[in-house]
Amino acid sequence: MPASRRSRSVARVSRSALTLALALPAAASFTGCSGGDEPTEPQAVGSSPTFHKDVEPILQRSCMGCHSEGNIAPFSLTAYDDAKAVAALMVQSTKAGTMPPFAVRDTDECSTRHAWKGDIRLSDEEISTLEAWSEAGAPKGDPKDAPASFVPKSPELPGMTLEVHPNEPYVTSGELDEFRCFVIDPGLTEDQYLSGVQMVPGNHKVVHHGIISIDPEGTSASQAGPDGSFPCGAGDVPMGLDVDMGSLQMLTAWAPGTDPVDLPEGVGQLIPKGSLIVMQIHYHPAGTTADPDLTRIQLRLTKEKPKYGFLYHLIGNFDDPVNEFGFGLLPGPGDKDGVEFLIPADSKSHVETEQLTVPAPDSPGAQQMPFPPGTRIYGQFLHMHYLGFDEKVTVTRANGSPDQPEEECLVHAPKWEFGWQRSYSYDAPIETLPTLDPGDVLQIRCTYNNSTENPYVVKALKEANMVSTIDVTYGEGSTFDEMCVAGLSLVYPMP
Repeated sequence: MPASRRSRSVARVSRSALTLALALPAAASFTGCSGGDEPTEPQAVGSSPTFHKDVEPILQRSCMGCHSEGNIAPFSLTAYDDAKAVAALMVQSTKAGTMPPFAVRDTDECSTRHAWKGDIRLSDEEISTLEAWSEAGAPKGDPKDAPASFVPKSPELPGMTLEVHPNEPYVTSGELDEFRCFVIDPGLTEDQYLSGVQMVPGNHKVVHHGIISIDPEGTSASQAGPDGSFPCGAGDVPMGLDVDMGSLQMLTAWAPGTDPVDLPEGVGQLIPKGSLIVMQIHYHPAGTTADPDLTRIQLRLTKEKPKYGFLYHLIGNFDDPVNEFGFGLLPGPGDKDGVEFLIPADSKSHVETEQLTVPAPDSPGAQQMPFPPGTRIYGQFLHMHYLGFDEKVTVTRANGSPDQPEEECLVHAPKWEFGWQRSYSYDAPIETLPTLDPGDVLQIRCTYNNSTENPYVVKALKEANMVSTIDVTYGEGSTFDEMCVAGLSLVYPMP
């Protein structure tokens, strides 16, 4: 295979970084739509649960971070009358596993060794409490039994050392979602290490998600208009940037309910002096002309070199067969012209599998995908487009051990949803995290529904005035293109 083609497959990962508009890098410890309270087990009350004693604590922990006044959810759950009106809907969505939006879970084919940080899923007992409450007519109960009033988590980053924002507020409007990139100069005159970051939206009603990247070479400045911003939505080629996207290093992302990124003690990411920040915001104006948004970025920086370095790798988006470096696409059902990334029309459960072999530090493959010695996986995020509904990442180790099994499932999202992409970080000490050593093989399995049983397909066909589904291949647009990506947040001993 020509070298240019090999490099293109890996480069696609970097080019796609900003345009994964809903994707959340695993650097974040993301609690999703949480309210900030510790988990509260439901308590039996008489013949049925009541709102104040049993239901309200559940909603505070797992729902009100989004479902509260001024946040992005379409209705609030902070008041009894609001919750009662949607009691049956809450039961339906929690039993189906679509709410709260936390896609990863143990399944028959995947059981992870570690729990997840910020896990807002409801227990079976909590779901049963909601169901019993709804079936009993959603009784209010005694207000004296209510927990303390809901207080949203502070969006501020503890220990912040620097706050930056775009040059001017931005106004979004119209029926369609908008993706806008803002180039910001943090004014760093010397190398520093980042241990925490947070994005604080100025207008929560329209800021749907955001992605923050570092531009060490400053090449993004040439794309910015007088206000320091430019359009950079999914499908732009190359993502609205006439620069080397490989120079951009994805740092983190924000979504409603996100906790500040707070890396473990002794972990930090190098931010070279002179670096620019590129912030992509996904706006959701919903047919309005929104109030101005001035989103802030809060950073916690130090000049002290940490014990562990942090880096982020996007892997996947291969549409060439596995090459001599162990990177590439495996044969799949429906391949028509050799091994290819092809999701046939009308297929309901089509699988594509991609592979990456961890290269030795001094090998040619390491130039394309470097993994420092001693690398461990801190977390990951998963990304497909509207056809995707199931994604799993596994590792096969060249040298397994009792603590690091030869075959390990790292993450599985059996009900993945495009609108609720997020990061998933392990809740475990660094010394116990999954390792990645030379010769280890990562596999990403993505499953797609390209039939009219997928409501997104029906919507896309209608908008395009089409009546039949079509074959779908790799691409960066969200409607008639697809991706298969895993983002790995990695920690490693600092040299």
